[in-house]
Amino acid sequence: WREIGPVPLDKKEEVWERFRAATEKINERRIEFFENVKAEQNSNYETKQALCEKAEQTAEAVITTTKEWLEKTQVLNDLLNVWKTVGPAPKKDNDAVWARFKSAIDTFFNAKKEFFDKLKEEQINNYNLKLNLCIQAESIKTSNNWKKATEDLIRLQQEWKKIGPVPKKYSDKVWKRFR
Repeated sequence: WREIGPVPLDKKEEVWERFRAATEKINERRIEFFENVKAEQNSNYETKQALCEKAEQTAEAVITTTKEWLEKTQVLNDLLNVWKTVGPAPKKDNDAVWARFKSAIDTFFNAKKEFFDKLKEEQINNYNLKLNLCIQAESIKTSNNWKKATEDLIRLQQEWKKIGPVPKKYSDKVWKRFR
């Protein structure tokens, strides 16, 4: 507008009014657009806050079985998939809400890792205990004192039942050896 230069004086006011009217319409549309963007981002922020709350509840849940861990993992994966579909929150809040969500996810998966590491450790310990029972049973199998050997084998079988599960890849092998 400024670079083009002057227009004839009789057309100056008319051209200016047309230009001003056009720029006002553009500015109104721009303001409306950015208000819609802001409203959408605020809505996204509220959605992300709700996802954070669900993730935190899931992370704080007391989980004691493998099945529950798998179910809660699926819940968190679903929340993460929903998170990815939600658009951005306002810039000032986006990083903070992501940090909150990620913190809940990290807390959950760290607890899950701890649980399964402990479970694996227990299973390996159980495997070693069962191997020890196998060795004891193998030493009894050549005994000629049938009554004592029978009592000892029954005692070993009862101990076997008290010992928890072993890693699946060794389960059948150690059971066959004991039998």
